[in-house]
Amino acid sequence: MQNLNKFLVCLDSSPLDEHIIKYSSMIAELAGCDKVYFVHIAQKNLSLKVKKYFQEKIQEHFTAPCETEMQIHQGKNAVQILKWSEFKIVDLVILGIKPKTESTGKHAARLINEAQCSVLLVPPTAKLKLAKVIIPLDFSSSSVTAINAALDIKEKAGDIEVLLHHVYFVPSGYTHTGKSYDEMAEIMDKNKRREYEQFKREQSLDESKYELIFELDEDQNPSDNIYEMAKERQADMIIVASRGRTKMASLLKGSTAVNLISYDREIACLVVKNKAENMGFFETLMKL
Repeated sequence: MQNLNKFLVCLDSSPLDEHIIKYSSMIAELAGCDKVYFVHIAQKNLSLKVKKYFQEKIQEHFTAPCETEMQIHQGKNAVQILKWSEFKIVDLVILGIKPKTESTGKHAARLINEAQCSVLLVPPTAKLKLAKVIIPLDFSSSSVTAINAALDIKEKAGDIEVLLHHVYFVPSGYTHTGKSYDEMAEIMDKNKRREYEQFKREQSLDESKYELIFELDEDQNPSDNIYEMAKERQADMIIVASRGRTKMASLLKGSTAVNLISYDREIACLVVKNKAENMGFFETLMKL
């Protein structure tokens, strides 16, 4: 995980905190992180006992060899998380998610769309290991970013399986071609495989480092296909890449990453961002 030196981990004083701390510890050790800020956003002033409670939890469950700091701030969750992630210039925000809750979806969506840094969404059932990761592939520059992140994890963690998953569909107007659905599906499959070969050559990808999966999406709902394939192949993490501050890569445009955790999801989702690209012009100058 290249250049993930500072994390911001969100805690909410729920039973999920213990799991999030343990998961953050695993990722911090894997990434070689230097510092982790644990942040709790409260609606009112809290006593020192509350901060001590969090500090004890961190001391008990966070074992990665890096510096930690616990902070408590007042305000609205997403607003404060965005504010402090930018103020501390963090590289990764880790957010515990509670599937089927409206507030989780809103916070996750806003962080994915507006955060300058990468965002890792962790459900309560996310496994405390990384043995297999899956990347939705659409042959874009964003796909390259996600692939590089996965291969970097593989290099640092050793025996990790990387899956590239391309979902394609039959265009709705195929009947005008005189072809049957199955015939057009076969044509689309061949076209997408040719497109992949060109993508592989242009990016100098080494096929020995990953497994490639092509899948026909019959209902044109890519987020469901992505998640079901990840579940079928027992992936521990889904890695997608964001293009800019408000758009996902073409296949994942809009809310696909949020859709991946909006149901009863079990798999962590890492949304990789190029922090420098997301900074404003003057912000970039200030960091030079």
